Amino acid sequence: MVRSEAVVRQEWWDVLRPPADLAQQCGQLVSQQQAEGPLDQQKLSQLVRSIADKPELWKPLVVVDPSRRRYRLIYEDDRIDVWVLSWMPGQGTGFHDHDHSEVALMCVQGTILEKQMMLPTGASRIEMTPGYVRTGGAGYIHAVSHIEGEPAVSLHAYSPPLIHVGQYVVDGNGILERQIEHGRRELMDHTIESIVGE
Repeated sequence: MVRSEAVVRQEWWDVLRPPADLAQQCGQLVSQQQAEGPLDQQKLSQLVRSIADKPELWKPLVVVDPSRRRYRLIYEDDRIDVWVLSWMPGQGTGFHDHDHSEVALMCVQGTILEKQMMLPTGASRIEMTPGYVRTGGAGYIHAVSHIEGEPAVSLHAYSPPLIHVGQYVVDGNGILERQIEHGRRELMDHTIESIVGE
């Protein structure tokens, strides 16, 4: 898969300003979860389903960009953050974890592929179409990429908010490393893909 060297990371301020009306409406859905403290995987799953049922919340944040995967914040508070991700052909995250955050992700348009590493080599392959939800606890390792749709769109909810991400890379000697990234930075590494399958 060819990736342009000209693509650079998006700046945080490009993605962190959800329209106030959308954030307020999404916040009302969050408050319906009736939980104190972080939300568990079941409540995160319920939340992304309730947001998916209101396309007027997420469709305004969809971005068609063939040069990079785009992501936009729709809501955040001290317990949770919720994102709308837009995927075009050739776009993916590489393998990563969400550190201390639990996650629910749901495809709402097109088709995306989720993979989990299977040692010593290989990876699982789960094709996610609209309505498909996946959840994972803290430390859940996966990679997500585009399959179909221009764009494909997914909703991602993290609790507690996604502050750090562990990005998995392979160094020049073939040794796997976990690099810590801020949770708001764009994941761009794909070096492990050749080891565990395209």
